Amino acid sequence: MRKIVAGFAASIDGYMEGPNGETDWILIDEKLDFDEYFRRFDTFFFGRKTYEKAVSMFSKPTKGITNYVFSNTLTEAAENFVLINRNVPEWVRAFRQQPGKDIALYGGANLLATFLNWQLVDEIVVSYIPVLLGAGKPMVDVLQQRVPLAFNSSRRYGNGTLVISYTVNGRNA
Repeated sequence: MRKIVAGFAASIDGYMEGPNGETDWILIDEKLDFDEYFRRFDTFFFGRKTYEKAVSMFSKPTKGITNYVFSNTLTEAAENFVLINRNVPEWVRAFRQQPGKDIALYGGANLLATFLNWQLVDEIVVSYIPVLLGAGKPMVDVLQQRVPLAFNSSRRYGNGTLVISYTVNGRNA
């Protein structure tokens, strides 16, 4: 079965964005190997807001990646994206059974919480950026219950960023 891996950057005090939606505080260490990380995936799942940012920033699709956007409000998606807006948990469960690489979830706090509530996330990878924001958008929106995590691995970078991987509910990473 394909695993769903939620990956995102967060401040040390747990925010994905500053109080005004800013992300200029996210530091990318030059030694962070994005190519190595992304070889693990052939599918990206986006929530609506993250999708809208992605569409405005990137004009070309990533080769070998299929992009899906989950939204209750969109009626169509941009070229190179597939819109999923009905029977989402059932669709995702069936999709995970298909052959392929793991799936990267880039949804933001709401999509992450929704997938966690549906017990569809297998791993969470957080890049903790060495900054305190004091306010902003939290990493996870409202959860229906606690989600126990098991430490998987960590790596510290020269700029102080700490990347930590956790398995969800003791699932195998």
